[in-house]
Amino acid sequence: MTDFVPAARLAGGVARTSELTSTPSERRALERTAARGHLVRLRRGVYGVPDLDPDIATAARVGGRVAGVSGLRHHGLWVPPGVGSMLHVEVADEVEGRPEAGEQTAVCVHWVESGTRPRFGVAPLRETLARASNQLPLEFAVAVLDSALRSTPLTPVELQLESVTWRPSARTAAELADERSESGTESVLRVLLHEAGIHATPQAPLPLGGGQRADLLVGDRLLIECDSEAHHAEPASRRADLRRDESLVALGYIVLRIDYRHVFDDPEGVVATVAAIVARGDHLSRRPGR
Repeated sequence: MTDFVPAARLAGGVARTSELTSTPSERRALERTAARGHLVRLRRGVYGVPDLDPDIATAARVGGRVAGVSGLRHHGLWVPPGVGSMLHVEVADEVEGRPEAGEQTAVCVHWVESGTRPRFGVAPLRETLARASNQLPLEFAVAVLDSALRSTPLTPVELQLESVTWRPSARTAAELADERSESGTESVLRVLLHEAGIHATPQAPLPLGGGQRADLLVGDRLLIECDSEAHHAEPASRRADLRRDESLVALGYIVLRIDYRHVFDDPEGVVATVAAIVARGDHLSRRPGR
């Protein structure tokens, strides 16, 4: 029956036999559909469409859905470096049978109470954020929440209300989240500076016209620009950045330009550089004692 494939797609790409059939003849037809390659048997009584996302397919083979940090990509959120080597899957405690993900797949199973939640697919945004924020270091968790505020309908007020039931570390991340942040690198550096006792304002307006902003402002004079590898690879973009930096220096600002790799490969060094500038009072236009 050709209706099996559309029905599976309507179910999110994965469906149980009981959702696709109601009679023995329909079950036999479903098996023939899978034998022809129109559907893929993921585990006993569970079928998926052939072009199903690999993470969702693996999670279904285990008997659950993609969850936590593994769900970030599926919601279009910022994904911290290093995430992806382990697939996190929520499995309801009612699931029977051994996981069928295969020995080559690294899977971390999180057992949850059975209920009305969908068994397959990807955990909803808010549940993904709650689990991911608890799994990640503070600076990464904040960066994920910043990206959710930036790219989804979730509002700061809703995030604070949602996080009331989260674990302490995740609640702290929610308290530090800021919808003004425009990149993961910027968010991570802001939190690292916060932990060092340095306040950085995200997306501070600049006196250059055209609504231009700096990624981070420390004090009223130190501007920090967080350069992504992709955005600043073009020579024209680099020249435009340098011209803007020259204009800002002429106005009395200090411009510190830091790239993605520097933040993630040597965070202590980046924070130490900023801390040294702050210790001298150079981040202020009027330094104490002068």
